[in-house]
Amino acid sequence: MEEQQRREAEAAEQRMAHRLRCALMECTQEKIQAVAEARKQEREAALNEAARQHSLLAEALYRKRIDQLNKEKCNEMNIALSIKQKENQIEIEKQLKEAEILHLDELEKVMATLKAAEEQVKTLMQKLEKMTAWKDSLENEIQATREAFQKYIDATFPDLSPGQADFILPFRTTVHWENLVISRN
Repeated sequence: MEEQQRREAEAAEQRMAHRLRCALMECTQEKIQAVAEARKQEREAALNEAARQHSLLAEALYRKRIDQLNKEKCNEMNIALSIKQKENQIEIEKQLKEAEILHLDELEKVMATLKAAEEQVKTLMQKLEKMTAWKDSLENEIQATREAFQKYIDATFPDLSPGQADFILPFRTTVHWENLVISRN
């Protein structure tokens, strides 16, 4: 019976050892799974943190790049605006010069025309003065001729009353040319 008790004790020990090994293996298995799960969670947390840090860096870099692009674009626009303003200024100055040259040419033509007109008026005035002097001379001569003829008629026909022989005299009306000349003032 002792033998049987010993065998039972040994069997109980073996069962206990087997249970203990199973429990140890189960603990080891759970430990390995827990370590793997913890490592997985740490990796995920590290990856999430790295992704968050990467996202923050990418956003900061994006903002920096956008700011840089904005500055470059503003600089380009300022340069383009400056160039356009310079081109416009050059074009305006060119047009002003052309207009001034055209104006001076027109002014020169007008002045030449005015001078020619003044010369023509001066020449016409001189001719008019000569013709007026000649007309006055002719009228004086005609008047002298009329008076001489009147004296001849009076001496030849003393019996005629005054004005009776006027039909023989040349008919002449006196025109006052001074009233027809337009004064230049």
